[in-house]
Amino acid sequence: MSTVSVIKLVKRFDGIAVVDLDVPLDLRSGEVLHIVGPSGAGKTVLARMIAGLLPLDDGEIFFDGKLINSDAPFARKVGLMLAEDGLWPHLTVADNVELGLKGRGFGRKERREKVEQALGSMKIESHADHRPERLSQAQQRRCAFARALVIDPNLLILDDPLGKLDGPSRDEFREDLRRVLSEDRVTTLVLSANPRDALAMAERMAVLDLGRIIQVGTPLDLYNHPGNALVARFLGDVNLIQGQVEGPGGRGEIVVRTPIGRLITQANLGMLAAGSPVTLAIRPEALAIGAHVPMGANRFPATVERQVFLGEVRQIHLRGPADWPLLALALQSQSGGLREGQSLSVSILPEFIIVLGTRPQMGERLLA
Repeated sequence: MSTVSVIKLVKRFDGIAVVDLDVPLDLRSGEVLHIVGPSGAGKTVLARMIAGLLPLDDGEIFFDGKLINSDAPFARKVGLMLAEDGLWPHLTVADNVELGLKGRGFGRKERREKVEQALGSMKIESHADHRPERLSQAQQRRCAFARALVIDPNLLILDDPLGKLDGPSRDEFREDLRRVLSEDRVTTLVLSANPRDALAMAERMAVLDLGRIIQVGTPLDLYNHPGNALVARFLGDVNLIQGQVEGPGGRGEIVVRTPIGRLITQANLGMLAAGSPVTLAIRPEALAIGAHVPMGANRFPATVERQVFLGEVRQIHLRGPADWPLLALALQSQSGGLREGQSLSVSILPEFIIVLGTRPQMGERLLA
């Protein structure tokens, strides 16, 4: 296990910066850090730079405090699982996994023991003598992961490890990845375009867009306290409402005038003077529907426009004051009586209203 520090990495293609990290990015020993971002954000390029497969145009990479910019990929001892499995079709599953151990000084017996352990951790030991063509897509992903892990890497890089999977096989592989990474405590960097996987697996996560890191924190912190609208939208459904600061409320709260009425939030007023424009973010699950209003909650009327049944929950599309569209989530067991066109009361507690732009920005203390 190693600590990893990435400082101001830059990679350009045809003069355009695809990766341009203007703040340091650190991985603690044994930590699982997810970098998430939309397609084209620069995730795969960043992974290849750290692994030594792409030269840097600028910046520094340190493993355990040692500068490794000039080290060859083999010397960095990085276990790399790419979005494409890259399994050799003429080799068996066991031979594919063993490949990374050859040339590293392991004897044949030790290699076989390590391969058996890796295949067992991924639950594909019964396929050891099969060729990749006989494996399902999920089994091929498990084989590729075992091959990256078996070398006991200083750093494990998983580029979109779940991207080809869906349904139960995706959920099962995600849980097995989380289990193995928790048990082995190998320093791991996971890159994904799916924020749900990061929210479920990461100890910390970073949002990357256009080659730059926007925000870093725990999954809970980023989901509940996004730094801007891009982060808020990327991590899940969100209601965005423009408003103006009206002034301070009681108990350190602030009052914001919005199209759906005056809303009290628990955001720190900070540098926001009365009249300052702000954007409020409200997660759908934070909106409570019904006559019961918790003490201190904001309240406003709305009309049910339509419902989307999703199994355990319903998406409820509402029209609030000033015909403002809102999205709420409600448990199926608690929302069966709702009907389109129904008028109802909606409430939300001040602590669930996020004032975007009032948190520290990158370059301050988000990386602590």
